Amino acid sequence: MNFSFRMKPVVLMIAAAAALSFVAALDLSGAQVSKADAGAEKNLIHVATYNVRGPSDRAPNAWRDRLPRMVKTIRDNRFELIGTQETLSGPIKDLAASLEFNYFGIGRDKHKGDEHNVVFYDPARFDVISQETFWLSDNPGTPGSSSWDSGCPRICTWGLLLDRRTNQRFVIANTHLDNRSAVARIQGINVLLTRLAPMIEKYPFILTGDFNSTADDMPVRRVLGVLRNARDVSETDHYGAGDETFHDFHENRRERTHRKPIDFIFVNNRVRVLSHGTINDFRNGLASSDHFPVTAEIVLLDEPEK
Repeated sequence: MNFSFRMKPVVLMIAAAAALSFVAALDLSGAQVSKADAGAEKNLIHVATYNVRGPSDRAPNAWRDRLPRMVKTIRDNRFELIGTQETLSGPIKDLAASLEFNYFGIGRDKHKGDEHNVVFYDPARFDVISQETFWLSDNPGTPGSSSWDSGCPRICTWGLLLDRRTNQRFVIANTHLDNRSAVARIQGINVLLTRLAPMIEKYPFILTGDFNSTADDMPVRRVLGVLRNARDVSETDHYGAGDETFHDFHENRRERTHRKPIDFIFVNNRVRVLSHGTINDFRNGLASSDHFPVTAEIVLLDEPEK
């Protein structure tokens, strides 16, 4: 009896040592995985598409109320490259000053004012080599032009950027398709894809926007004939809010009219997507916009992804 009693601590010590060895092996395996992907993690770009909504609401959703919420959302999620929609000159300046970001893009009317599709970027990391805004119409180079019974002029803003961290060049394009005319949405995306085809072929390419269309609708299907939905090719499961991206300031999902996403990030095969999410930033019943921002962690590739 005494012999058995004295052996129990020994058995326990052996078992504990074996367990520790097993855990160490697991940790080592994890460390090897992290080390193998360390380069990708170091070169991650946090890109987002964000319909910020024009400053037309009263409190508690007036622009002065929403600005600090939006800045918090952007900072908390480390966005460093943001395609925005419905941005006007005042909010553009407010966001740029609050975030210490630069931006490019012009307005959609004939005087290059009104709503913009500006792209905000972190100047500590990115340089703009060239940029352009064109109109989604029969006359893409004519400011203020619209076609196909579009409710208003629609534009695409794109830029060729340099990531100084990796010395890689890439293109980001940002758009907002018409909300009234289905024909204008289809024809507009045709103009966009045709005009940007050389860039899609030559560089790592990102397309952000509010497409006023779901993945089942023709405009997005046209895009998917050329590019990939970042959500579909993400190496990890989608996270965050439900499928819808437009919530119209309704925190209760049962009160929302849209059940499918209309805001997307698309990429070509020279962009690797490590994660994809829809950011639910409701706090105490209040959100930063009537759309959720959609984000992806991406890595630029020198060669097309197989």
